[in-house]
Amino acid sequence: MSSTHLLQEKFFASLPGSLQVLEALDHVPGAMFMIKNLESRYVYMSRALKQAIHRDPGFDIVGKTDFDLFPRIIAETFRQNDLQVFRHGRPLTNEIHATGFFDHPTAWCYSSKFPLHDRAGKVCGLVTVNEKYADVMGKDAELNRLLPAIDHVSECYAGRITVGDLARRCGFSESHFMRIFKSRLKMTPYAFVEQVRMFHAAEALRHGAVSVAGVAADCGYHDPSSFVKRFRKFTGQTPLKYRRTHQAQDGTATAVPLAGADGC
Repeated sequence: MSSTHLLQEKFFASLPGSLQVLEALDHVPGAMFMIKNLESRYVYMSRALKQAIHRDPGFDIVGKTDFDLFPRIIAETFRQNDLQVFRHGRPLTNEIHATGFFDHPTAWCYSSKFPLHDRAGKVCGLVTVNEKYADVMGKDAELNRLLPAIDHVSECYAGRITVGDLARRCGFSESHFMRIFKSRLKMTPYAFVEQVRMFHAAEALRHGAVSVAGVAADCGYHDPSSFVKRFRKFTGQTPLKYRRTHQAQDGTATAVPLAGADGC
């Protein structure tokens, strides 16, 4: 081991705990990072990252999992990424994730996960560092070219959306668009459209009183029974159970029907 590494080890071994380092880093503006243990339970999350996922800075994150914070299908994706890092002990870099739908503007970030090792050299957790897409604009030319499709889906999710139309907006052939989209966002365009629609459906059910059939239609589903099946797969609950559970926790809100943006 080099003398510089020995200096590092000696210094950090002298600290009574690493929490003071994390708390200091938490004061860096826009520093979005978090730490999980091998069970994928949060040990620490910076205030900037809490803000990015629309949580109060004082929100107690310790011990919670992604399943406590996100829809089941999204949480499962995060969990599978964690498992890759734990199993192989290698970083997983520049994954692309949305950090806001619902009644918040859609924001995109790069997410990189790095394994943490204990004194015996075994993987004991991971640290994730996120960068806002706006802060690294131009870094990913392929993603830049996909943004017209991403923005169209985010704004016009309630209307008819075809892969052909999305591909044309980006200047790609359909086959090339499908390949690039899946490579960069780790999902097909069809899955992305459904994800956006389901996020908005969940928001309507949490905060409104529109019927399930009405929510389905407002989010681009013309067959209510099909919507119920897809929603249950997405969240683990039927729409009615989801509404009752979350409105009991948050209080009943005034119905606000969802619709596509003007011009969609």
